[in-house]
Amino acid sequence: MMMNNCTERCIIFFLWVGLVSLERCDAISEIDIQDLAKKSNARPNCDIGADSLAKYGGTRTCIESPTFEGRRCFFTIIPDCAGPDSPLVFDAHGLASCPSKTAELTRWKEMAQEHCFVLVYPLGTTDPEIADLTCWGLPGGAKDDFGDEAHSCCCSRRIRPVVTQDAAVFRQIAAVINRDVPIQTSNRVTIDAKRIYLAGHSNGCMAAISIAAQSSDIIAAVGCHAGSAITPFPGSYHATPMALVHGTNDRVVPYKGNFLFHSAETTHDIISKANECSSFKETKTEEFLGSNNTVTEFSSTGCKNNANVTLYAVEGAGHSPYLGVETFRRDEVPTNFDSTELLWNFVKNYELDTNPSLVDRTTGQSPISLPSLPDPFPELVLADEQKEQTRNGASAGHIISIFRSIIFVSVVTACHSIL
Repeated sequence: MMMNNCTERCIIFFLWVGLVSLERCDAISEIDIQDLAKKSNARPNCDIGADSLAKYGGTRTCIESPTFEGRRCFFTIIPDCAGPDSPLVFDAHGLASCPSKTAELTRWKEMAQEHCFVLVYPLGTTDPEIADLTCWGLPGGAKDDFGDEAHSCCCSRRIRPVVTQDAAVFRQIAAVINRDVPIQTSNRVTIDAKRIYLAGHSNGCMAAISIAAQSSDIIAAVGCHAGSAITPFPGSYHATPMALVHGTNDRVVPYKGNFLFHSAETTHDIISKANECSSFKETKTEEFLGSNNTVTEFSSTGCKNNANVTLYAVEGAGHSPYLGVETFRRDEVPTNFDSTELLWNFVKNYELDTNPSLVDRTTGQSPISLPSLPDPFPELVLADEQKEQTRNGASAGHIISIFRSIIFVSVVTACHSIL
């Protein structure tokens, strides 16, 4: 159950006021860096340029469509071993992150090379007129057994929440990749549209769950890290298999939940009910998969469409329970098994019965691929002294923006309670 504590919300509200004051003190340095990158809300250490994933073989494509606002970009990696009817995996980044950062964190690119599927890193909303940070703006409303609703997350413009059309974006990206990959590879590689899988971290995991709820007709399965159920499952929802990995010491998206997010176990319960599962089992395993980690597996089976739901709770792990990620807190333990491969082994077992329609159903129009348009995110070329002068100011400004985005829901909720 999510907390509903007025005192806590008031404290958060005053923290917000203090952060706004601090931001005003830093206004000059933040404006300086924004003047250099007016077209993007990406943090200075987040490279979203056309060649940012080139070292992994990634290429960037940008698309426009009447189904969403503005231009959206994504990066595609086609392994040399990929062939006909390859699966397609989306790996969505977290709040204030980007594909180049996610590629170094999540190990999905290693899975793609080993298991020969096509991998896409979508880029969240980057327009600073829409949101302060790169993000996925997901509609809220998912309810737990007590009637508590999840709030919209995680885009905001100043303190106002923003919902973006990310389900439409993912559908259009899938359509473009399905069309263009055979052309780019001279028909060596094609996409099996019955095997489109969603992964992601944090806000990206929330997006994976949300988009599966909204677009279950095109998603075969979900496997993601450190997320929470945000969006309600509509009546048209087609039960979709989902597996989640969450660290019990996660302080960003807390395992036990808070007034912002449903807990990991509540999220598992919400999805299990949506999938009409009938059997539930909890198993605690020490030395999980030969590691020194203790993992509790919450498994829901007997589900509609055989759409099982599993939560892997990694005892003591933090917000990034991936193999090889260092921990910087004494009370967090590293994840010493490959949790990404664990999720791949889950999702790969599922596929849709028939090829889905990848044309957006609300418009009937095919997506418009625009790879030849001018670069919407020109890389910043700064002299070393300019970088040094702007680094501190830019970092402070973006740290403030991150805090602001995390607490904006609390502010809106507090105001709603008062009104």
